[in-house]
Amino acid sequence: MRRRLMIIATVIAVMMAVFSAGSAGAASSIRAVGGASGFHWAPGSVRVAAGTKIVWKAVTGTHTVTAYGGRWKKNTTLTSGGTTSFTFRSRGVYHFRCRFHSVLVNGVCRGMCGKVVVT
Repeated sequence: MRRRLMIIATVIAVMMAVFSAGSAGAASSIRAVGGASGFHWAPGSVRVAAGTKIVWKAVTGTHTVTAYGGRWKKNTTLTSGGTTSFTFRSRGVYHFRCRFHSVLVNGVCRGMCGKVVVT
């Protein structure tokens, strides 16, 4: 009986963590990662509630978190293990990229690009 209660309590705790992850004020993270297919953001796109703090981390190497598209301003260089953050207070789509591992072609990002969708 005690074991069963522990399992139920664990399941409830996990469900609460999952459902509260997108709530206002909660933090989400985006990692700069590399592999055989090159560098990319993981996840490349994240959907969050207004008021959510996003934390970017450079897992390896040097990267930038650079805003583009005119919706917001951010241009931070991260070295391996470094982090930066931003709290998104207004609804909208916010685009970002790594200046070292992407290019903009007619305003469209190619390479290490990502977006935050704030609802």
